[in-house]
Amino acid sequence: MASIYHGRGAALGFGAESTWGTEVARSNWRPLISAGLARTEEKVPRPHLLSSAGSAMRRNHYTQASSAGGAFSVEASYDNIGMLIQHTMGASAAPGGGGPYTHTYSLAQALPAGMTMEFNRGTGTSEVLTGCKLNSATLAVSSGGVMTFDADVIAKTALTRSGAATPSYGPNQRPILHSHAGQFTFNSVAYDLVDFSLTVNNSLARRQLLGSALTKEPKRSDFQSVELSCTVEVEDALYQALLADTSSDATITFSNGTQSFAFTCQNAYLSAVDDPISDANIVSQSLTFVCESDGTDEGLSIVVENDNSSSTGN
Repeated sequence: MASIYHGRGAALGFGAESTWGTEVARSNWRPLISAGLARTEEKVPRPHLLSSAGSAMRRNHYTQASSAGGAFSVEASYDNIGMLIQHTMGASAAPGGGGPYTHTYSLAQALPAGMTMEFNRGTGTSEVLTGCKLNSATLAVSSGGVMTFDADVIAKTALTRSGAATPSYGPNQRPILHSHAGQFTFNSVAYDLVDFSLTVNNSLARRQLLGSALTKEPKRSDFQSVELSCTVEVEDALYQALLADTSSDATITFSNGTQSFAFTCQNAYLSAVDDPISDANIVSQSLTFVCESDGTDEGLSIVVENDNSSSTGN
């Protein structure tokens, strides 16, 4: 009889690889909200026309590609997601200060080599994926909620499921809450937000080449992009900024005591403003900003202050 296990206790461990696809120990762990990380075997019929004498069925197939990856969601915290941020954006500066420490993350031409991830499947087994790169990631929070970090992963492969590891969590697990948000600023005007969502798309693509069913190291297939979506109580000035093609830095900082998480969306312009009316309530306005590089500021900066002396520690 097959074992039955539960999702409680599900966790994600990750460690930075020095060589893409070469397994390393998992140095950081985060409890999961959800995950669907696995290996997919793409099996297709062989192209010949051989059939069974007793039916019209095909008789053979082969593995076209062995693909690994998927999506996961964790709580965003002040202390524990530095490695995920670095592998989303590309670069981090040497920490400043001496407790709290200041960690600055920026966009880069190339992403780090990759990560080894271990998906602890609740009370059951675990699955280790190597060569993990973050194709896209979203940091989002809405009124009443906790900020989440959601990512789409492209991996080299996944190993056979085995006994679950014992997660080792960092000493601090301080979530970024909706109540920690400061005001959002754009074009030197401050606004209160209803929700906030920032997405970095790295435009990575698998590379299926002769000699293996596994992908080679994923590379960019298009420009990197950064979009910010948020909702405010309607402001006509923002609609006018859309029409005027206003470009400005857009900023918001979440803070809790000496801990802070500051976003600067550089050279941002509005690509969409939507404020329909359908009832007698306060009119809401949905905004979409697109970030650009100006050759100096590359489009996004994230600055985190915490008690961790490492920008990628746990």
